[in-house]
Amino acid sequence: MHGYEIMKGLGEEFEGVHQPSAGAIYPTLQALEDEGYVTVEEKEGKKVYSVTSKGIDFMKKSEDRVKAVIERRKAFLKERRGLNREVRNLVSLIMTNYRDLETEKADKIAQVLKEARRKISDVIFE
Repeated sequence: MHGYEIMKGLGEEFEGVHQPSAGAIYPTLQALEDEGYVTVEEKEGKKVYSVTSKGIDFMKKSEDRVKAVIERRKAFLKERRGLNREVRNLVSLIMTNYRDLETEKADKIAQVLKEARRKISDVIFE
């Protein structure tokens, strides 16, 4: 797979609650390549990664540990599903309309966000 496919696949694995960024995936893939766990080749202008036999052996040896980490991450993200959804919806709403906002509305939104951040901080640190 190429990096984007890996990010998308992990997003699906975590049921859309979490999708790793390129900033997390590509350095990890580079480290895996450096360790000999994956190889990379250029196909149609994209880097395509394949697991090596050393990588397969490592995955087999680490399978239980990896499954446990994935399950813990899924459980944590499931607990935060509502919060994650609301954060994504808020960002989407603002970014979808960002360019068309009049200065006065942008200033009002900034004030609302400032107040919301203060209230959220109060909740977090109470």
